Amino acid sequence: MSKKFIIAAPSARGYARAAVACGYEVIALDAFADEDTQRVTIQTFKLKMHENGVDENDFKRIFSSINLVDVDGFLYGSLFDNASDLLAWVAERVPLLGNAPEVLKRAKDINFFKLLDDLKITHPEVRLALPEAPSNWLAKKIGGSGGMHIRPAEQAKIGNYFQRKVAGTSISMLFVADGKSAQTIDFNQQLVAPTNEMPYRFAGAVGAIALQPNICATFKHAAQQLTSALNLRGLNNLDAILDGETLWILELNPRLSATFHLYENLLHLHLEGCAGKLIDFKPQANTSNAQLILYADDDLGSAADFTWPDWVTDIPSAEGEASSVKISQNTPICSVLAQAENAEAAHVLVQQRAKKLREMLNDKTRHLPMA
Repeated sequence: MSKKFIIAAPSARGYARAAVACGYEVIALDAFADEDTQRVTIQTFKLKMHENGVDENDFKRIFSSINLVDVDGFLYGSLFDNASDLLAWVAERVPLLGNAPEVLKRAKDINFFKLLDDLKITHPEVRLALPEAPSNWLAKKIGGSGGMHIRPAEQAKIGNYFQRKVAGTSISMLFVADGKSAQTIDFNQQLVAPTNEMPYRFAGAVGAIALQPNICATFKHAAQQLTSALNLRGLNNLDAILDGETLWILELNPRLSATFHLYENLLHLHLEGCAGKLIDFKPQANTSNAQLILYADDDLGSAADFTWPDWVTDIPSAEGEASSVKISQNTPICSVLAQAENAEAAHVLVQQRAKKLREMLNDKTRHLPMA
C-alpha cells in the first residue's frame, strides 16, 4: 500500500510531484489548486488566502474534512510563516515531517535577530520603532513571506519591524540538517518582479550560482550555527544580501522553500534529515535551473484551450461551465522554467521565455471584467 502525505503550501505542486515520484500518494492544500497539482494528487483543496496569509478557519475546516487514518505525515512550505500556532494545531493531529512549530516560531520572531547577534552572525540592523531618518530603512512584517510585505519604511503599518536597507544581490543557501549538522545543497540567486506597491515581490530563483570560497564558508558557518542553536531538521533555506565581501543574513526559512524546485528530487534528503540522518548529495555538474513566476499585469481572462509551452508549470485551471481561466491583476499566471550550463545562461533563458510567453498570452487572450 502506498504511503500518503498531506502537503500544504501556497503552491504545493513541486513538493507533491516530488512525493509522487518517490512513491507516495498526496493530498495537497494550496492557494491555487492548479492543473499540474490536481494531475499528480489524489485530492487537491484550494485554500482561502488574505493579506496576512492563510485563512485559519478555512484551513481548519478543510483539514478536518480529510480522513487522517492512512496519512503518514504532513509536509509544509511558507503557508505557516506567520501561523505557527496553526502548525501546532496540525501537529496534534498528524506527524510533521519538518521542523517543529516552536522552531518556526523562533525563526519568524523579532528575537531571531538577537539570536543572530548572540551567534555573531552579521545582519542588517533592526528596530521596532520607526527610525527618525527612515529613508534607508525597510518595513517588514513579522512572519511575512514572498517579499510582498516589504515596503519602504515611510509606508509602515502597525505590527511591522524595521530593517536597515543594504545594497547588494539577493542570494540564498539551501541546506539539509539532521538536528546537529548542516549539509549544503547549493546557493541560489533570488529574482523579483517589482511593482510600485510591492517593490520586493518574489518572482523565483536561479540555482547553482557561483560564489567566492570565503562567502560560501560564511554561509555554511551561519547555517551550522543556526542548526545547532535551533535543532534544525530537514531542508532549510537561509536568505541573505551579498554586498561585495559582506554577507548580510536576512532570514531563516526552516521549512520547504521555492528553491527546492531548482534541483533533482530532494524529498528523500528532507525525510532523512527529519529522521536525524544526513545522506550524500551531489548536484548535477555543469547544470543550472531557473524558475520565474509570471504575474498578470492586469485582470486576465482567456479561453481554456490555450496551448502552454512545455517549459511552463503551475498552469491555471479552468473554472465554471464556460471553461474560462480568470486571473486577477498582480497574481501569478504560471511559472516559467529554464535549464542551462550555468546560472547566468539559465537566468537569461528564463527571462527570454517569460517575455515570449507574455507575448503569446497577449495574442491569445482578452481582458475581461472580473466577477
